[in-house]
Amino acid sequence: MILRELESALPALLDLRLPGARGIDWGYIERELGVRLPQDFMELSEFYSSVILDDFLSVHIPDPGKEHEFISVAREFLSDLESLRESDMSHGYVPYPEEGGVIPWGDSRDGDTWYWKTGHADPDRWPVVLSGHSDDWVEIGESLTGYLAGLVQGRILPEGLPPDFPGRTPRVESD
Repeated sequence: MILRELESALPALLDLRLPGARGIDWGYIERELGVRLPQDFMELSEFYSSVILDDFLSVHIPDPGKEHEFISVAREFLSDLESLRESDMSHGYVPYPEEGGVIPWGDSRDGDTWYWKTGHADPDRWPVVLSGHSDDWVEIGESLTGYLAGLVQGRILPEGLPPDFPGRTPRVESD
């Protein structure tokens, strides 16, 4: 199972795990975005209705029957990135569907945004890109769940983030 590394690194997450798949319409999301999303994200979304790490990082998880809201939020973040690009503040990152464009998957209460950087034909190989609120842009060669597990385990430094994130015993919540 793809989620095993994250659930092992973050045992509190298991308290929020749903007993069965939620039944998200991934076909709709793929048609609207024009691309399949990474398998680890789809699995996380099927078994967790939301994930908020240490009251800071929120993963954008679609709700069954409300997939259009997930798409709407993604488009808002992509529009914001387009505005940054027009102001020459996107550090060369472009919104998807442009070649090698990024797709948002999370944000923080401080205004940080996490993306996948498309460009590889296999979405499971898309790296994570962090756009920090202080204009820090960091690209990490990890999947979403690998990145989160690495932050919690301390093997990935919180570049562009508060130095104390995540805490020693990170909390996980669902909203």
